[in-house]
Amino acid sequence: MNLRRVFAPLAVGILIAAWSSPGAAAPPAPAPIAPTNGAGLLEPFTISWSAVSDPSGIVAYNWQVSPSSSFAPVVLQSSTMGPTQDTISGLANGTYFWRVQAVNGALVQGAWSQAWSFSVTGVGPGAPGSPALAPTKGYSTFHPMEVMTFNWSAVPGAATYVLEAATDPNFPVLTRFQFDNITNTTFSFAVGDGNEGNYWARVYAVDAKGVFSAPSNLITFTVFFDNPLPPPPSPLSPANGATLTLPVTLKWSDVPNPQPSGYEVQIATDSGFTNIEEFDPQLNDPSRTVLSLRAGTKFWRVRSVQGDSSPTTAAVTAWSSAGTFTISSAPPTPVSLTAASNPLYSGEGTWIAVQLTAAVPAGGATVALASSNPSAVPLPASVAMPGNIAWTQFTIQTGQVTAPTPVTLSATLNGSTATLQLTVLPPSLQSVSVSPATISGGGAQAGAIVMLNGQAPAGGAVVSLSSDSLAVSPPPTVTVAPGDFSTSFPLSTSAVATPTTATLTASWNGASAQAQLTLLPQPQPTSLALSPTSTVGQGGGSFATVSIASPQSTDTTFQVASSNPAVAAVPGSMIVPAGVTNGGFNVFTSAVSVQTDVTISVSGGGVTRTATLTVTPSASAPPPPPSSSATLTVTATGRNGETVSSSPAGIAVAVGSTGSASFATGAAITLSVSNGRDAIWSGACSSGGNKTKSCTLTLNGAASVTANVQ
Repeated sequence: MNLRRVFAPLAVGILIAAWSSPGAAAPPAPAPIAPTNGAGLLEPFTISWSAVSDPSGIVAYNWQVSPSSSFAPVVLQSSTMGPTQDTISGLANGTYFWRVQAVNGALVQGAWSQAWSFSVTGVGPGAPGSPALAPTKGYSTFHPMEVMTFNWSAVPGAATYVLEAATDPNFPVLTRFQFDNITNTTFSFAVGDGNEGNYWARVYAVDAKGVFSAPSNLITFTVFFDNPLPPPPSPLSPANGATLTLPVTLKWSDVPNPQPSGYEVQIATDSGFTNIEEFDPQLNDPSRTVLSLRAGTKFWRVRSVQGDSSPTTAAVTAWSSAGTFTISSAPPTPVSLTAASNPLYSGEGTWIAVQLTAAVPAGGATVALASSNPSAVPLPASVAMPGNIAWTQFTIQTGQVTAPTPVTLSATLNGSTATLQLTVLPPSLQSVSVSPATISGGGAQAGAIVMLNGQAPAGGAVVSLSSDSLAVSPPPTVTVAPGDFSTSFPLSTSAVATPTTATLTASWNGASAQAQLTLLPQPQPTSLALSPTSTVGQGGGSFATVSIASPQSTDTTFQVASSNPAVAAVPGSMIVPAGVTNGGFNVFTSAVSVQTDVTISVSGGGVTRTATLTVTPSASAPPPPPSSSATLTVTATGRNGETVSSSPAGIAVAVGSTGSASFATGAAITLSVSNGRDAIWSGACSSGGNKTKSCTLTLNGAASVTANVQ
């Protein structure tokens, strides 16, 4: 079955979870304040309690409501993030008890307060009316995984509805199914295989302020594997004994509780259904159009899947009575040509379907094709229809036209022809779009895309561009290349003092399209910091952090420059992402022969910030003694079952152990992990916290490396 398991949250409110550690002190219990103990109330009403204090602070208060002073079961619960009051609604008339506890900054729950009682006597003017819940659709005896449909009356002023179902008529928070934020007056769900039982259901109206109505009337239903099955569907058409040509549409009556993808249809060549010619499962509607059948008498039947009769077996109705019809034995001829899309723009493609009156012989057949305008709609000379099949499809791609052009397509077999009139339209301008639609002016470029309906003709489509604001500067024209559907281009922007919205207009062949780009004033960079501020040239580098005064709603782009890019290279721009105040970029250095100071700058909002990076010559290591050796020690941690090995050979250390080997000083040693795994390398060979498959070091003396295998 393709039924989706649907389970609801098991609580209306979620208590703030708590933990405890040895010696952790719990906050004191609050004291109930209102309503007075034993009060009679109309809903909605407010409960309140005393504030408590704790050295770590109070982060929340949890409260519970139960029809029992033992709070078994809890039927309503929620939390406040500090306030010492909350609103209660959605309870049926009756007597209840409530209590509250505090949660401190260490997330330790305190003791529950004393329990006070109250009686709900009705609904006041602040609550919506109650819906009337109708019986479940079809019947009330369902199977696990059978989708059930609930309907109720609309309530004036209701913003949403809440549906609850439970095997306990008290609807305990921890065991009920609850479906929130339902916007319609109908809802469907299925109970899983592990949730058999006798159920009650009710529904609430909820207004825009979140106030619940009193619960609706209760209805009951059952969910069991062995519940009775509904009667099967009944065949409706075609009429028994009719002689037909394809396509054939089968229709049947709905079962009382139709299921998503629940119907199955069989078509056979014998009344015993031992020779199934077509089997169509998972049908939604009580009908099926059959496109391909061989000539001769057919028998058909239908049944419905209604959930599960066991965890491994579907619950299915009996098969319907069998219907009969005959597919004509006359030579098959084309019934229709149909296009998936019509009309089409120049250069667009679509599927063309060919339907015959009956299946062709086992050896197949060739259907001749023709186009009244081959330059506008080229067609192959024919399409092959596979043996014992009555339907096939093929693709076409239209040519270029300069005006709307009707074209007649035809398919011919056994002296009979079916036609289709297809209209081909010339390409036209479809749209222009800008992304992102809001950026900081002056520092960033937006990207724009021009889209055509259809493909650009020979010579391309030269689209004119304009802007109604000097702050946004598109190129005068862009060209969609011949055969392409679109092209993209950058939009340069200028700094603005106030938010400015520019309208971009694209025009081609008498049609225009527009898009808008909003520019925001570019913030100023408040600082530029380098880390480190001094580095060696060869193999060195630095990271630059750029700060702004406050987070922005969009990415902020600043221009970046280096006074000596041959020594310290930087990107042309950098971004401070939306919602944060810092961004950064890498500075890559090259070898120098003398110490060199390079000025790194970032500009935006009319301000330039600078920082100096000192680049020093790389120190030359003294050559190792020609015949000396050194010991390399490798420790492997992380994923078990892997080995860290060296090249040249000498090290082979399993994860969880340490090994050493001697190598000639000055040798380049490459360490790698078996099975191509990554590791985070540290020690004498470091990957800087990144995952790499290998690490290479030059051994100039005793050294240690740790490989954390990932």
